[in-house]
Amino acid sequence: MHPNHAALPLRLALILLGCTATLPALATEAGVDNIGTGTDGFFMLPMEVDSLAENMVAFNVYYNHYKARKLNISSLGGKVPNVEIESTAVIPRIDYLSPVRIFGGRLAGYIAQPWLKQEVSVFGLSDTREGMGDTTIAPIILWDMGKDLTLGAALEITVPTGEYSVDRLANTSNNFYTYKPLFSFTWLPTERSEVSMKTTYSFNKKNKDTDYKSGQIFHFDYSASYKLTDDLMLGLNGYYLKQTTDDKQLGRTVQFAGQDVDDGVRGEVFAIGPALHFTFLKYASAEIRWAKEFDVENRPEGEMLWAKISIPYAF
Repeated sequence: MHPNHAALPLRLALILLGCTATLPALATEAGVDNIGTGTDGFFMLPMEVDSLAENMVAFNVYYNHYKARKLNISSLGGKVPNVEIESTAVIPRIDYLSPVRIFGGRLAGYIAQPWLKQEVSVFGLSDTREGMGDTTIAPIILWDMGKDLTLGAALEITVPTGEYSVDRLANTSNNFYTYKPLFSFTWLPTERSEVSMKTTYSFNKKNKDTDYKSGQIFHFDYSASYKLTDDLMLGLNGYYLKQTTDDKQLGRTVQFAGQDVDDGVRGEVFAIGPALHFTFLKYASAEIRWAKEFDVENRPEGEMLWAKISIPYAF
């Protein structure tokens, strides 16, 4: 059956799962995000920034796999049966650290361009889509607070450059812009331990093809690790996300099956899991991180795997 000819079942599925997010987040348009939960873990910021070369580039490649067999929708009384959501992403990202100083810190920036494969099955309908996802760019200021602490502030902008169709279950774009003020830090409490956190607050623009505007979202990634050897670290990582304002359809509270959704389909999720970080070639690093989601509301509930290789270069 062509999606355009599906009546109520597809419309319900589109409301639940009609738009998939960039990076790993495959969720509902009612609560969809451009965040990429869990993207950052160990050493979210470089240490002793003021002592680094005037111009530096870091070449990063992320791999992400997310799978969920549960979908929690509060207006439907909890879990939706017969749901399977799978997302695979490869995300090259380039970081640049400049010699320019602003507000007492060093100006830097980054750009990430994901490639995505999204697979969605719900209500007996299924769809797969593969291609480039939405682009994220950001200027960032890094403050060197001594050898044990670095602070960062940025404005991430996600641009809808991926593929989107309103009558598809699976898409590689959310089809809207997102602006995310960001604050992050990396702290070394002792010579063998590390704590990092990245906090964002998302302001989503309207999806022009559906006239739907997802609510604002508070989110943070976190990491705490301990150095087992000079090159190997073991840690815990994860993320928390909570939608703070209602989704809107044509300026009204979202409608589902002719009824108002009282909480505006606000999403929430917490995730935690183990992680490993390995340093090689003196400054290059590789890491692998896994997290399971808990306390999920108005989002899929699944497991997240991240892997990352980072190679810095000074010039």
